[in-house]
Amino acid sequence: MIKFRNISQIEKLYPFVKAVAGTDVYNGDFGTVTEGTFALAANAKQVVMNIEVGDDEGLDKYFIAKGSDLRVLDLDKLDGQELEIYGKQIPTVVAKGDKLKSTATGDLVNGATAAPYVEVTEIIGNHKGIVVGVVASDPAPATQSVSK
Repeated sequence: MIKFRNISQIEKLYPFVKAVAGTDVYNGDFGTVTEGTFALAANAKQVVMNIEVGDDEGLDKYFIAKGSDLRVLDLDKLDGQELEIYGKQIPTVVAKGDKLKSTATGDLVNGATAAPYVEVTEIIGNHKGIVVGVVASDPAPATQSVSK
């Protein structure tokens, strides 16, 4: 599950993309939207952020069936901001400072060396969740000026 860190992120940015699940997914899975269809993907900049309802609400694995409407969060719109992540997508071993990237299964793994990735800034509770900073794109190289 993905959660906004600040309410202003939804009010000012509205970082959502509408899509349909191209395959069975879980809330919080990372992937890409192509022509309105969400698919799991490695090194992804988008993540499922549906509102949970029913008996499975709040579980580590919240199932969403193929063909279901999705609300997908576009991390490009949140570059440099913080989010909270809970549930199955978090690696079993994670520490502050880890740079996590998505795998082809929609989960996160440590070892990102280039954007897009999320960097762990805080551990929530007893590893129940993590606070991450979003790095959607690598910073532009600095330009050097030449004096004469």
